[in-house]
Amino acid sequence: MNSIPIVIFAYNRSSHFKRVMIALQNSKVKNKIYMILDGAKNRNDRIIQKDILGSVKVIGNYNKFSKNQITVIRNKKNLGLAGSINKGLDKISRIHDSFIVLEDDTIPYRKLVTFFTKCLKKYKNNKDIGAICGYQFMKFDKNPKKIETKFLKHFIPWGWATWSSTWKNYRFKKKGIKNNNLNIPPFIKKIRKNILDKKNKKKYWSLNFMLNNYINKKYFVYPNIPLVKNIGFDGTGTNSLVTDELYVFEKKIHSIKLSNFSLVKKDLLKQEKKLNKVIKNFYN
Repeated sequence: MNSIPIVIFAYNRSSHFKRVMIALQNSKVKNKIYMILDGAKNRNDRIIQKDILGSVKVIGNYNKFSKNQITVIRNKKNLGLAGSINKGLDKISRIHDSFIVLEDDTIPYRKLVTFFTKCLKKYKNNKDIGAICGYQFMKFDKNPKKIETKFLKHFIPWGWATWSSTWKNYRFKKKGIKNNNLNIPPFIKKIRKNILDKKNKKKYWSLNFMLNNYINKKYFVYPNIPLVKNIGFDGTGTNSLVTDELYVFEKKIHSIKLSNFSLVKKDLLKQEKKLNKVIKNFYN
């Protein structure tokens, strides 16, 4: 478990970042942590980033994190979220075989890292799977007794994990993406068209990653309950709108059961229906 690094992307949201780090402390993670800080745009950013870096030093001195467990990587220039993620994960994928990704507004619940770790090991050689995702819609499963796996079609980047080979394949062996590709759902095509019309394609790395997986006919592993909370829909997010309809709460369930890969039509339709309803909040 400890050999899989956690990569946290931050920029200028000090209070959000601290909440993510406190959550990892509470989970008592022993994984190597990389904090990738995008370059400042202005003086105000530099002031906030000084606070972020100061908090890393303070947090790093707590007994719950070991010496040298946290490594800070700073971009010299402001690359934007997509550029920072692409550059950062290109670097991490050259060092490690797999990795866990959090942004500074994705708060991990206690079982998230354990769930990711178990999934990365179990599904390592499964060519049908593109990544593991941590966010799940509230009430996706009614009254669950344990954390179980769901194999779903759409990617949600609020806490996720994958293998370096998968990331490299996405980054350096891309297939052409055409709007009329049969594997891309109509509501995703519409969003992509709106983004292209606004000339904002480079901002949305997660949409490109999802499109790549549609084309390669890959699916995503999910928990049946939410294992991460996104706090970025408060007006501070780069691409998202302000909303509270995506808030979820932690369930005190401790046991985890991983199933072999199989597709359940009702689960696929349920995710598509929920995502179709709320995806307008993702890509502003």
